[in-house]
Amino acid sequence: MQGFSKHLSRNKVQVPQNHIFKITDIKNIAHQLKLVPLNASVAEIDYSAVLLNMDRLTGIFGDNDPWPDPKMTFQQNLNSLRVHHLEFESEKAFAYSVISIDSKKCFGSVYIDPSEDAAHDCEVYFWLCKSLPVNRKQFAIFLSDWLSSAWKFKSSKIHKYKDADKNKDL
Repeated sequence: MQGFSKHLSRNKVQVPQNHIFKITDIKNIAHQLKLVPLNASVAEIDYSAVLLNMDRLTGIFGDNDPWPDPKMTFQQNLNSLRVHHLEFESEKAFAYSVISIDSKKCFGSVYIDPSEDAAHDCEVYFWLCKSLPVNRKQFAIFLSDWLSSAWKFKSSKIHKYKDADKNKDL
């Protein structure tokens, strides 16, 4: 997999390590959250969030992708986070955890991968916990704006996923 090193260097982009943002939920209540690199430091809160949202995560990376395994152990999750960390450090791909400001709760993840087609600079997958009543389209718009401003990507493909609770694309 070719990574993002050339893009980052050419565009003088500093990879965001932490990004604090506000997003409004469906009841018009503002939430202050942050994106932090997905790594072992968030393993416990990430694993809890994945287990609680297993039903809505199946298929977010495509119908044939096996993640998440319904029998996934904490150790398997930790190993996965270590792989994400290595990809982050080597600038091959970037994965972030969506967490509370106090870093005690995980609300989802964002995965930024190199695009497989020349029309886009990156492909983005994300999931959000059902306990965070945020409109996923609004979150996708936030991501698109962030990728354009902080990352200087001209075109980002943000993948939709099925919400198992409502059986519709988000």
